[in-house]
Amino acid sequence: MNNDLRSGYTTGTCATVAALVALDLLLKNEIENNCIFTTLNGTTIDIPIKAKKRVGDWARGVVIKDAGDDPDVTNGIEICAKVKVVDELPDIKKAHKFNNILLVGGRGVGVVTKKGLKVEPGKSAINPGPQEMIIKALAELLESCEMNHLKLLVYIYVPKGREKALKTFNGKLGILGGISILGSTGIVKPMSEEALQNSMFAELKVLKENSDRDWVLFLFGNHGKQFCIDNNIDIGQSVVTSNFIGFMIDSAVKLGFKRVMLIGHIGKAIKVAGGIFNTHSRVADARLEVIAANAVLIDEPRENILKVLESNTAEEACEYISEKERLFNLIANKVSKRSSEFSRETLKFESVLFNYKGDILGSSDGFYKMVEELKSE
Repeated sequence: MNNDLRSGYTTGTCATVAALVALDLLLKNEIENNCIFTTLNGTTIDIPIKAKKRVGDWARGVVIKDAGDDPDVTNGIEICAKVKVVDELPDIKKAHKFNNILLVGGRGVGVVTKKGLKVEPGKSAINPGPQEMIIKALAELLESCEMNHLKLLVYIYVPKGREKALKTFNGKLGILGGISILGSTGIVKPMSEEALQNSMFAELKVLKENSDRDWVLFLFGNHGKQFCIDNNIDIGQSVVTSNFIGFMIDSAVKLGFKRVMLIGHIGKAIKVAGGIFNTHSRVADARLEVIAANAVLIDEPRENILKVLESNTAEEACEYISEKERLFNLIANKVSKRSSEFSRETLKFESVLFNYKGDILGSSDGFYKMVEELKSE
């Protein structure tokens, strides 16, 4: 990650400051145009206040999400909180209750509908980190005003939350109706491998905890999705691995899966056949070298192997192979074998390889048997 990139603050931090501003307006009205706030990881930040308003016994605070240099779909949107002092806390099923504070996701904040996430099904998608920040900040303000006895109803809402949620993984994770209020530390670091891996692990965990199936499809891209559709394999049991196939294999082992079908383009899969489990080109390439080495094993003519090594892409290299089916079946078997070895023989793998046209180049020996098994399940 580039250390020159600017960090921002999470939706959880925004929601906390918005709620703090609203409660302050109800109690003493000292916060003006900005709020000095310390996040869960101890970082003190100065957050501008977009708007605040009091109407009767309600008050509202609004903060604009600033994701820094991270390409976050929520960057620039309003994160809002309404706070009301009440005589008794109402019974709201999706709410999170903390002693004298009831925290509820309003418009644009999703509701969790599947197991496997940090929030239980039926509750507003406000993660534990933001919950802790909000409750701590409001409790400290109540204490400073010697008003610990007050009961608070706190709504967190996001006017553009439904719209932005369509650009996230929320629907697949079973979070419906809006975005999640997130943030384990309160600070957004520009998009890192860790952040992407955390998201992928969460997606895989949701699959495992909402099904009794012991198998998963690892897809390198859209061709894999189309193959599943064409062969009546449940696409809902799939995860796109990005470049992190090794991380996803480790995750599948950790979560208790037993069978994995690897489906993808030759350009990514060929690296796995060569024992490369982070397929980003900056980490390792060797696509042409792996194709050439395996071509030697099937006695491909020397002139073809030289053309492979001089190719611009793996896709082009495929054109110079005379015994395509033999070679790519061999490579598919190696993809499965290497993956199984990487899992320490914990997982059973089968693989199929495509070109950009969507044509099947090769498959491992037990691939179609596994296809039939998965279709029947």
